[in-house]
Amino acid sequence: MTWIDSVATFVTDHSRVLIVVMLLVTAGLAPGLAQIEDTAAVGGLSDDSPVAEANAEIQDRFTDREENTTTAVIAVSSDEENVLSREALVRTLEYQRALHDNRTVEETFVADDPVFGIENLVARAAIAADRRGQLDGATIAGWNETEGLVDANVSRDEWESPSLDEQIEHLESTNDSEVAEIVEEILDPDSNSEATRVAYQLLPESYEPGSSAADGRLMILTQETDSQISAAAEISENVSSAQAISRSIAAEQPDNESYAVYGRGMVNYEQDIVMEDSFTTLGPLALAFVLIALSLAYRDPTDVLLGLVGIVATLVWTMGTMGWLAIAFNPVMIAVPILLIGLSVDFALHVIMRYREERHRLDDGVRPAMTRSIVRVGPALGLVTVTTIVGFLSNYTSPLGDLQDFGVVTAIGIVFTLLVFGVFVPALKCELASLLDGRGWDRTPSLPGADGRVRRLLEGGAVIASRAPVVLLVVALLVTAGGAYGATHLEMSAEQELFMGDNPPEWVENVPDALEPSEYALKDDRAYIYSTFQSPDRQGFVFVEGNVTAPGTLERVDDAERTAARSDAVYESPTGEPEIVTPLSEMRAVAEEDPAFNDTFAAADTSGDAIPDRDLETVYDAFYEAAPDRAAESLDRTDGGYTAMQLRIATDGAADRSEAVGPVFDAAGAIDGADDLRAVGTGESVVEEELNDRLSTTLIESLTITIVVILSILAIVFRVTKGSATLGALTLVPVVLSVTWLFGTMALLGIPISLITAMVGSITVGIGIDYAIHVSERYWQEREGGADATAALRRTVLGTGSALMSSAVTTAIGFGVLAFSLLPALRHFGFVLALGIVYSFLATVYLQPSLLAVWDRYAPGSVVATASAAVPDDD
Repeated sequence: MTWIDSVATFVTDHSRVLIVVMLLVTAGLAPGLAQIEDTAAVGGLSDDSPVAEANAEIQDRFTDREENTTTAVIAVSSDEENVLSREALVRTLEYQRALHDNRTVEETFVADDPVFGIENLVARAAIAADRRGQLDGATIAGWNETEGLVDANVSRDEWESPSLDEQIEHLESTNDSEVAEIVEEILDPDSNSEATRVAYQLLPESYEPGSSAADGRLMILTQETDSQISAAAEISENVSSAQAISRSIAAEQPDNESYAVYGRGMVNYEQDIVMEDSFTTLGPLALAFVLIALSLAYRDPTDVLLGLVGIVATLVWTMGTMGWLAIAFNPVMIAVPILLIGLSVDFALHVIMRYREERHRLDDGVRPAMTRSIVRVGPALGLVTVTTIVGFLSNYTSPLGDLQDFGVVTAIGIVFTLLVFGVFVPALKCELASLLDGRGWDRTPSLPGADGRVRRLLEGGAVIASRAPVVLLVVALLVTAGGAYGATHLEMSAEQELFMGDNPPEWVENVPDALEPSEYALKDDRAYIYSTFQSPDRQGFVFVEGNVTAPGTLERVDDAERTAARSDAVYESPTGEPEIVTPLSEMRAVAEEDPAFNDTFAAADTSGDAIPDRDLETVYDAFYEAAPDRAAESLDRTDGGYTAMQLRIATDGAADRSEAVGPVFDAAGAIDGADDLRAVGTGESVVEEELNDRLSTTLIESLTITIVVILSILAIVFRVTKGSATLGALTLVPVVLSVTWLFGTMALLGIPISLITAMVGSITVGIGIDYAIHVSERYWQEREGGADATAALRRTVLGTGSALMSSAVTTAIGFGVLAFSLLPALRHFGFVLALGIVYSFLATVYLQPSLLAVWDRYAPGSVVATASAAVPDDD
């Protein structure tokens, strides 16, 4: 008796004990479901990435805030009114007050200037002018939005920064012409003040410099976070909720202005809602399709029930284990239950359908038939488990923690799938079928492919394999070559827009109110802000460290600024100048305002090109003394020495991200390596672009590792068990072809590889290898049993093929419903997943028989049955 015979006999002889054990395991793992924490967005690069490290250094060194922060932008616009008018400024200040009055929002605010906009600059300048008794350029030019009034004639310690209520009260009591005068003073295009520079950053690109009228402006909302934020997934729920509430409060404001709100926390919040709406609307539909498909496949309610019980047990075990291991549920994990349901349906169909075959063949009772069923399909299920585990563990090579977690959880789930459908479900089937048989109720319907159109459909692959296998293989190779060419043009995308909801289609209006989804504004708000303003999250940075006091450092900085400025992707301020801020540009601006610093600045310039090239440490010290805030934003001073600097490059929000990162990389390249300086381009867009590159690398690496390892396993296992390594290698061919077809189709349809759709390749391999192994195993068993090649192929496609067809139809239709999701990433995922399942089925049922026929005919030592031992055809 072999090991599989012993296992099968134990399962059928001790079914009741095993059922009790499995229920106890379920009871122990189920509480872990309550321990699962979810993250609404995909995590970013690991901290060992140079780009991520540089981004963290920028956040840590070049900010005057002690706390970690994240920002959201709030755009105020009007097609009819001037948003710089006194009334509009007052209304925006009242909106700020409403934010402060909301406890949930206020608790996330930083201590100083949590909400800041031009309205605050104008109100504070008006109050300062009133306190001085006059409005003059020096007062306005010396205003700093973080430190208050900076003026040589007045100590800023004498006056406290005005409160929000004071700002509102003062603007309400100021007449329109006075406010207009203050606005013009702040927005004087000839001013080099910090206030003017900040104000222009908050105005639309279409603003006419010097005008006191505009159709839009920005506010910046700054919130405290628990740690440095490099990806939306790291933003806490309370911060995300506060950003969502800020948008709700904006919607309640008077209709004079429109508000658009965007922040990374909003991505989390809306994505949660969109996914909930999608699953609420489509979940019942998907469940209905799965139940209908299973009912048609099984034609027995008891077997449908057993299949559902097995699916639930697999999911509870897997997700419960995930909770106990404290692995967070991120968007990538959406693929886990979908994959496990697909494999569960397939495992269940193979076990149950093979059981039915055995009952019809010998009709010697429930337990003997189930024992033979496990013996027949058990090795294939075990091999499928090993190969798919290896495939998904290849994701552990990814630099993305979320993909690593995905690989681990999936591997655990596949083991549980084998235990549930190799032990638990057969034990349940034995008990239930024995009970029904004892009452004279035989629940053993015929197989789906036993007769009719389904039989003729399935026989197609065997017929072609018997008559013209080489022709089919040549056609398949030509199609595969086209798919491979298309796959080389497949786009990678880590764009946040893929995780932002589209507004529901019209047909959703007909669903019950309880299922009707929400309206989503984030994508439109983001598009408006990016196309109109200089958004803070569309800025690139060059982090420079090393000997930044070397004589040629600022010349390298000037080269970098000039290099970046040549790019069309750099944002141009309303004055028409490229929005690039460097230590050199800041020092030049301060030198125009501060005579003492100008003397120091000029004295260090030996060539007369307005670029200091000697005694830079003295210049930096004078810069810090003249304008400490501006100096701290571009030069890092630690223990009196200078070790790093940053360049900030604002990029056009309407530009493609791959174009937007170009000037950042070019600027870094102009500095890196010169005078012992190290320069790294970074910023949110750069991090996302590297994430894109890493995604591409991860996909290629994981698929390559998966295919090579699975090939090795199949070759070894088939060589040991059947004496043919070539049969193992052949089994992988349909899987590789179906993945190639899938990627080629994605390229043809313009569907990018995202963090979600990247999982489809792994799932297609997982399900495809499952299908292929069952076909090869069944064919070998039929040939070993004495059937000739033609009969073996027909029995394979009618027996195993019927189970594969039922599995493919069930999972493809059920999860193809996700193609109607309101979330683009999930919509792509559902469609591509369904397509991958269809391709896997077609490759194994129609192409693999031809591969087997050619292998059986030409491979050395492949024929396992002689012609004299052949049995007649089933006809």
